[in-house]
Parts: sequence; C-alpha cells; structure tokens
Amino acid sequence: MILCERCPDNPTCDNCLVALRSGGAANKVVPPRTVKVTNLATMESFQAKLVAVSRTTIGLSSSDHDLHGRIEIELAYDFRIIGSGLRGIAGDPYHIIDIEKVLRREDVLERLLLEEFHTWHMSGELDPTDVLLHWKDRDDERGRLIKQEIQKLSILRQIETIFLYLYDEGEVRPLGDARASVEVEREMQRLVEEAAGTGGAVREQIVTSDGTKVFDLYTSVLPDRTCGIALIDVTAVIAEERKRKRREWEIYKDILGVVTEGKLLLLSDEELFFLLREGHKLLAIDIRLPEQLAELRKLFKQALEPQGISDKRLLQFLVAVNEAASNTLKHGNGGVVTLYLSNDRQMCRAVIHDEGQGILLEDIPRATLQQGFSTRHSLGAGFHVILQYCDRVYLSSSLAGTKLILECILSR
Repeated sequence: MILCERCPDNPTCDNCLVALRSGGAANKVVPPRTVKVTNLATMESFQAKLVAVSRTTIGLSSSDHDLHGRIEIELAYDFRIIGSGLRGIAGDPYHIIDIEKVLRREDVLERLLLEEFHTWHMSGELDPTDVLLHWKDRDDERGRLIKQEIQKLSILRQIETIFLYLYDEGEVRPLGDARASVEVEREMQRLVEEAAGTGGAVREQIVTSDGTKVFDLYTSVLPDRTCGIALIDVTAVIAEERKRKRREWEIYKDILGVVTEGKLLLLSDEELFFLLREGHKLLAIDIRLPEQLAELRKLFKQALEPQGISDKRLLQFLVAVNEAASNTLKHGNGGVVTLYLSNDRQMCRAVIHDEGQGILLEDIPRATLQQGFSTRHSLGAGFHVILQYCDRVYLSSSLAGTKLILECILSR
C-alpha cells in the first residue's frame, strides 16, 4: 500500500482507508496527528503519524520504525490504545494496527492484571466455568478483575464459531473441547510455526480445500512466551457481505441504466465473458504512449471499413474509442484496446482495459456522469462524448482494473 503523501491537499485519495479493510466505517485523520508509540516488547518509545482510524484498526505512518508486534499508542494524557501491528511490506512506512484494547488512565491497573491473568491461565488447561465457582465469593479488586476476564473467556467458549488454541513448544493444542477440522488445524500449525520466530502478532485467513469454510486466524504472543490463537469461522459473515455487495451493485446498475435510458450498464466479469463470446476478435493493440493513438485509429478504420459502416458512424466511433484509450494514458499507465465483431456482423464492440486499481462502486455515477469530477479513478471529462457517440456502453471495474466496452451498430 503506497500513501499518496499529500494529505490534506488530496482529500479524494482513500489509499489509507482501503488498507484498513473496514468497508465504509473508516475515516482519515486530516491533517495526520503525531502520537507517541511504545513497543511493548522492548519498551522503546518514539513518535508516529496517525493517518486513519476505524472501529477495529488504525493506520500509522512511520518511516523510521517497524510497527509490528504489540504496541501502545498514546493519543492523549489519559487515553491510549493497545494493539498488534501487522507485518507489512518492507520499506512501506504505512502500518495497520489491530485494536486490542482502549485504555484510560484508571484502566492501567486492569491491563497489568490482565497480563498476569493470561500468564496464569494459559499455563494450564483450565475450564473457566470451574474456576468461576472458586472465585465466587472473592470481593477484593484483584479477584474481581480476574473473575471478569474469566467470565469473558467463558462467554467466548460458548460461541461455536470461535476456537481457542495455545501454541507452546512447537505444538498447537485446543483450550477446551471445541476444535476445528484436522485440515484447518494442520494449516493453522504451519502458519503459526512460520510466524513463531518473528515474535509478532499474526493475522491470516484459512480457506478449506473445498472452499466451503473460511476462517480468520489471530495470534498474539503471551507474557509467558507462549502464543494464544483465536480461530474464527467467518464463512457466514463473508457470504452475507457478498450478498450485501451484490444487492448494492444491482442498485447502482439499475440507477445508471435509468438515468442514461439504458445506454450505460454495469457489467460483471462473468457477464462480460459471455457478452464477448457472441463475437470474434478482429484486433488488439497495447497503448502505452500518446503517439500510439494514431496507429489505433488507423487499425480500427482498416478493420471496420469493409464491414459496411457509414463514414459518419465510423468517425463517431473512432472519436469515442480514441477518447477512452486516451483516458487510460491520462489516469494511469495505458492499457489494451481490443475490437470484436459480432457473429452476425451487425455490431462491433471495443474493449478498453486499463491496469489501474479500478473505480469504487460509490464513485461510479460521478466518475461517468458528472462533468468535472476528477480523480485518478475518473473516466475523464470526455466520457459524455463516449456516451453520445456509442449505442451502448458497458462498464466493468474491479481491483484488476477497469474495462470499458463501447458498442456500435454498424448498419445505422
């Protein structure tokens, strides 16, 4: 993940928010705020920039320190966050921190007791419900706090989709009777062993070989040098999120279709595949330099003139294709332009595929229909010309890039 380095002068950039992977629940800190960071393993303190925040993660920028492992971020005199930094890309100053706990000054005692509790509890296979019986009548502060943490763990164990494990001396063993499948435990063992030498937290995802189950894996090094593991079954959550995104996508598709009277339609990659199967490819050209646009127009003209297209229709289509190809140079590193002819030879389609990061779904209406809307994800100010000169325009956008399909009926 590369920061644009231009906050707050570039408010349209959302790189720091996308990296948090928290949907639309994240916010940028503009301007970035200086905070005090302490590495809890070495107790070294230094400063970093708070760039983005969400309910479960924050984004910190530090070019001088690697922020993986457990750290404490002091936001104010009596307000701080305990989190685990995910190991990022070497040399990248942007770090994602998973929030474990938010503390105020009066909570510091509780944090220290929680560390003691983990050391004591994780050293053996204890059943929280049994321990609670022995602590029922204790009313001192230390007993109350330890009882509170055991109650939390007891609740977690009643949730079937959360499995708790302990990694100790090269072995992963479950804490209690609930456990995942042998296949998942084997993969979990491999991931934990790979990360054991780093001494930092691990956050990974495990997918079963048949693709029916997805788990989030979280590990945290404990004070007694063992490693606690939480394995969460997120299959249902991901399925529901996919349904929600599909419903949202359908809404945007319907809106664009209504506003443009069916002239601009969103297309999935699967729909695009079947659309292009209705014809055959005439040519393809890689556009990387402005000088190649003239060659593009020449090749398109040579391919389409024998198909009986009128001079006016050919000129309009060439203008639209040139505009779309030009935008791939203005807003990225170019792309590939491919020309298809339908099987009945009555229609042609030009596919312009750039290699950018795609357009966010919520930005598509403005990127396509609002003149003057300009970001690195925009399709350019000339998009209204493309809509005017084509019979229909399809748009398919993902992290793999944006595909623009310009459709022209040859016999009109």
